[in-house]
Amino acid sequence: MPLIKKRQLEVWAQLSGEERERFLESLPATKEQIEDLFDYLDRRLQDEPCVHNLRFTMQFLMERRLDMPRVMSWLNENGGYCDCEVLQNIETKWFEAFAEE
Repeated sequence: MPLIKKRQLEVWAQLSGEERERFLESLPATKEQIEDLFDYLDRRLQDEPCVHNLRFTMQFLMERRLDMPRVMSWLNENGGYCDCEVLQNIETKWFEAFAEE
């Protein structure tokens, strides 16, 4: 399954229904799980600064028993090399892409 580039989030609105379905199927977790990750990181980074690794992301993935290698690969591929970059580089584009839903 190919990794999704963040540019694809920018063209989400242009995708047909079938293309959107394939996009969602190619994600390393469900849409809701990815959004839960963003919420989790928002809460954790309010209390503690980012130390420029994926420690909170890994905690979330372990707690939820998600496919860590697959999710981490997808995050890295989309510019999420640490917890704060997951929010800065992926969350913003994610919610722009899914805003109309």
